[in-house]
Amino acid sequence: MRLRRAAAVLAVLVVAMIPAWGQDLVAVAPKAAKVLYEDSRIRVVRLRIAPNESLPTHERPLRVIIPLTTSVVNSTRPDGRTGPARSNAGQAGWGEPAVRSLVNLADPVDNIIVELKQAGVPAKPLAHPPTPAPGDYLEDRFHHWAFENQYVRVYDVRIPPGETTDFHVYALDSVTVGITGGLVASQTQGQAWTKAERVEPGSVEVSADASHPKTYRVRNESAEEYHFVLVQLKNGQLKNGEVGGAQYEPALVKTQPGVKSGILRALQDQGAPV
Repeated sequence: MRLRRAAAVLAVLVVAMIPAWGQDLVAVAPKAAKVLYEDSRIRVVRLRIAPNESLPTHERPLRVIIPLTTSVVNSTRPDGRTGPARSNAGQAGWGEPAVRSLVNLADPVDNIIVELKQAGVPAKPLAHPPTPAPGDYLEDRFHHWAFENQYVRVYDVRIPPGETTDFHVYALDSVTVGITGGLVASQTQGQAWTKAERVEPGSVEVSADASHPKTYRVRNESAEEYHFVLVQLKNGQLKNGEVGGAQYEPALVKTQPGVKSGILRALQDQGAPV
């Protein structure tokens, strides 16, 4: 009996000593990382780290990072390499797979992260917008191409107060992240304007447009610039039970409790304390 107890204690100690390599961010830091949306193709996570707070070692996939705040974190890799990284509010960036721990060195971190679950090889970034523009390319004077690779096309969108975008086509599935929020109305081509609705900073909307492209325009009716980041997903679409070439399982669709829902959920974090 004593030998069995000793063996059990030893097994627990061995497991506790194993580094968290390969562990998921949400699993190792559930208070800081909250899943807003998930299906078999992508997962959208909101990450909040308080000043001087640290996150244990975890693994990160290919992803788009949209910072809602300006922050500086220090990362440590398994081989001991360490160094600071700065993120600027509203400036989307691309992240390759990594294993690291983090310490927030300054102001609060508040990031929306779009993780790509079916991306298997390193990204091949484009140096400039594609030329000639493909048929699914979004043309509008307020949508500014930010970066692109074989997985995503990302736009930085800034609509001045009182301004209206051109009619433009959303032809790819997408994730929209509000940076500043605003009072926004929209008009589908050939239809009447919708009533203006308040979009809050940090709001997230996941849209399935690849199977049913839409042509519309947006008007900013607020007194401030309406700023958001648009992440378009280039590979595959949600159609006839398939996502990106893989079978789409309704059971895999997950959203944060209390958020809006739809065919692909329109989400907004409710700002609950971490």
